[in-house]
Amino acid sequence: MCGRFTVTATPNELLNRFGVTINSNLAPRWNVAPSQLSPIIKAHGMTNEIEMAHFGLEGVVAHKSLINARAETITEKPTFASAFRTNRCLIVASGWYEWKAKGEAYHIQLGDGRVMAFGGLSFTKAGQSRFVIVTAAATGALADIHHRTPLVLAAKHWQSWLQGSTQEAQSLLAPIESQHFNTYQVSPDVGNVRNDHAGLTAPYSPPKIIPDQADLFS
Repeated sequence: MCGRFTVTATPNELLNRFGVTINSNLAPRWNVAPSQLSPIIKAHGMTNEIEMAHFGLEGVVAHKSLINARAETITEKPTFASAFRTNRCLIVASGWYEWKAKGEAYHIQLGDGRVMAFGGLSFTKAGQSRFVIVTAAATGALADIHHRTPLVLAAKHWQSWLQGSTQEAQSLLAPIESQHFNTYQVSPDVGNVRNDHAGLTAPYSPPKIIPDQADLFS
């Protein structure tokens, strides 16, 4: 599951990396959560364009927001099958958060720190642009943190995901190898959606618990 991620790329980085121009003010986000706006890239004819969209689909399941689509069943689930055929998108991300246990959060980013793209599906609901993140089974060191991971697409596959056939897109539904990522523990403060600052991605060491001296001699 991927429910929180970061987007700290500047407009220049987006232009250089994806060839897209964003005209609106793009403030860095250190804790994007479901229902919030975040940039996605969609194909429009011969060009790609960036737009702001809401993270997650609401009202599909009672009292629950759908934020992820499993790669293994994406062509079978009625909610996602049509979008997979015709409305695939790239989700701009600088990294994402995952929880190994309650209160034990990790930030995961590309080893070179560059902005990346998750495979995603886009929707229009009640006049709003929305997206979900495609996830796959985690491998290697990433699996030690959580059994699912966002579908991170290599740059050479971005256009195939956006404009290729369904068969081409299906061939990309496999996780990228874990050695391409840098992972480290971060503060549990990231669990609060109201927190959104650069300190959330700083490496964190849990405080050591010093036993009560009385316990040592009991």
